[in-house]
Amino acid sequence: MDSIISFLRALARNNNREWFNDHKKTYQEALELFRGFTGEVLTGIVRFDPSLGDLVAKDTIFRIYKDVRFSRDKTPYKTHFGCWMTRGGRKSTDAGYYFHLEPDNIFMAAGVYMPPKEQLSLIRQEIVFNPAAYLEMINDPGIKKGYERTGKDDMLKKGPAGFPKDFEFLEEIKYKHYIYSRKYSEPEIREKDFAQKLTTDFKGLFPLVNYLNHAMSFTGNE
Repeated sequence: MDSIISFLRALARNNNREWFNDHKKTYQEALELFRGFTGEVLTGIVRFDPSLGDLVAKDTIFRIYKDVRFSRDKTPYKTHFGCWMTRGGRKSTDAGYYFHLEPDNIFMAAGVYMPPKEQLSLIRQEIVFNPAAYLEMINDPGIKKGYERTGKDDMLKKGPAGFPKDFEFLEEIKYKHYIYSRKYSEPEIREKDFAQKLTTDFKGLFPLVNYLNHAMSFTGNE
């Protein structure tokens, strides 16, 4: 991990095409290391989530090149590596597992982030239909103590349109995404067994990922 972090720190200081092109070999070496790490983690995830069995590491890793057309920040490269491990790979809107590697900002997350309107509605419908199962899952001590819930800053102020305003657990369907995360320090990611630790942390959120994908796959009563 040290060589990847070292490259990303240097890129953050020299975020321009000339420097990047001069250090293309270093980038490719860092990317290959990250791809190998992602493959190791993915192998571990498949043991408890076989739905990812056809996925390969290269299809989960986001490109380092930024789309700056609509951004005030015109620097051309991301200063992190990230992988989104779910059915269909990095472009999928399914729930899944994310790892973000950036100097001073290293974390994992699992769930679904800003899903399309139709998928978000299906999640909300599932919560309203059977709140007990949902509440049991998110109140599991392992999830509550081991992870941080995100998305509270951009929740709806009122209940979503088309849903009962008197629903007992209205706050739970105000979320726009359903994500839990955990941060890591650089010393942690340097440990030899970090890939195994990360896999274990993802496993702790498998019930959430499974619940969300089940909800989003609903096609109506036959």
